[in-house]
Amino acid sequence: MSTLFGRYRGLPKEIYILFFARVINSLGAFVYPLLTLILTVKLGMTEGEAGTLITILMATQMPVMLLGGKLADRFGRRRLIIVFQYLGSALYIACGIAPVSHATIYLIMAASYFYALTFPALDAVTMDLTEADQRKEAYALIYMGFNLGFVFGPMIGGFLFNEHFSWLFIGDALTTAVSTALFMIFIRETLPRKGEKEEPDLERYSDETLLQVLWKRKIIIVFALIMMALQFTYSQWGFALPIQLNALFGESSGPAIYGGIASFNGFLVIVLTPLVTPLIRRTRALTGTLAGGLMYAAAFAMMLVIKDLYLFFISMFIFTFGEVIMTIDAGVFVAGMLPSSHRGRLDSIYSSISQTGRVISPVIIGWVISGSGLFAAWILLSGAAVFGCAALFALIRSKPGKKQIDMVSAINTPAAKAGYDA
Repeated sequence: MSTLFGRYRGLPKEIYILFFARVINSLGAFVYPLLTLILTVKLGMTEGEAGTLITILMATQMPVMLLGGKLADRFGRRRLIIVFQYLGSALYIACGIAPVSHATIYLIMAASYFYALTFPALDAVTMDLTEADQRKEAYALIYMGFNLGFVFGPMIGGFLFNEHFSWLFIGDALTTAVSTALFMIFIRETLPRKGEKEEPDLERYSDETLLQVLWKRKIIIVFALIMMALQFTYSQWGFALPIQLNALFGESSGPAIYGGIASFNGFLVIVLTPLVTPLIRRTRALTGTLAGGLMYAAAFAMMLVIKDLYLFFISMFIFTFGEVIMTIDAGVFVAGMLPSSHRGRLDSIYSSISQTGRVISPVIIGWVISGSGLFAAWILLSGAAVFGCAALFALIRSKPGKKQIDMVSAINTPAAKAGYDA
C-alpha cells in the first residue's frame, strides 16, 4: 500500500493543499449530484422540464467560463478563486435559509455562475504548479481527493434530501468556504511570467494573440469536439440514472440508493486511482482516453437490460474504471498543449466546447425519456460513446495530429522517450 501511494511523493507542496481542499469541498457536494431530484421531487418539474433547465444553466455557464479564463490570465488565479468561491457559498446559504420556491432556482443558477468563473483558474493552478512529467500523478492525486470526499458527500445528501433539506445547501456552502480558506492561506499566486522558468515547446510563454496560438494547436478543438460526445454520455450518470432508480425502487428509496451508488463511484476512484496510475504512466494520453470511452459505452449499454440492484453496482464499476483513466489522461493531454501565457483562456475554450455534450445531454435525454422511455435513452447514450471512441481512434491514427500528439507524449511519458508505441 505504501508503494502504491508513494508514487505521489515529491510533488509541489501546493498540490497536497489542493488535494485536501478537494476532499473537504467534495465532502459537502450535496446540491449538484441531487439537482435533478431537487427539480423534479421538490419543485414538481417533469423530467423534460428539469432537463431543459439544467441545459439552460450549463449553457449560460459557458460564456462565464470564457470570461473566467480571460480574467485568470490577466489578473491572476488566486484572487479570482477566493472572491467568487465565497460569493457562490453565500448564495447557497441563502438557498438553505429561504423557503423552497422557484426563487431557489435563480439562487442556484447565480451561485453556479460564480463557481464557473473560477473553473479555468483552478485548472490553470494545477498546470502552473507542475512540470510536465509530474502531471499524471498530480492530476490523479487531486482527482482522488475529490472522490475521497465524494464517497460520503452524495450519500449524506441523499439522506438529508427528505429529512433536512435546507442543510443540503448550507452544508455545501460551509465545506466550500473551508476549502477556499485552505487555498487562501497556503497557495501563492501562480500566474506565470515570461522567462520565469524553462518550459517545453508547446507550453512556452507566448506573446502571440489567442487566435494565433489556437491556430497552431488546432488539435485542441478537434479533441474538444470528440470529448463532447463522450461528455454527452458521461453526464447521464447524474441525470438518467437517478430517474431510472426512482422508477425501479420508488421515490422513497431511489434518492438514497442513488446516493449509495454515487458514493460507491467515489470509493472505487480512491481504490483504482493508485492502481491505474502506474499502468497508464507508460501509455500515451490519447490511448488511455480511448480505453476510458470504451468502458463508458459498455457500462451504459448494460443499462438497457439490468433491473437488479447489484448489476447497477457492476455497471458503475466498469464506468468508474473508464472515468479514472479518461479524467487523468484527457487532462494531461490538454495541459501539455497549452502555453503558460494562455492557459486560462485556452482551457476555458476547450472546456466550453467539450462540456457542450453535458449541456445538451440533459434536455435531449430528458425529452427522450418523457417521449420514448429510458430504454431509448440508453440506446442513444451508448451510441454516442461508441461514436466518440471511433472519432478518437481516427484522430490517434491520423497524420495531421500525429506530430503534436507525439510532442505531448514525449514530455509526459517515459515510454515515449524510449520509443515506446502505446
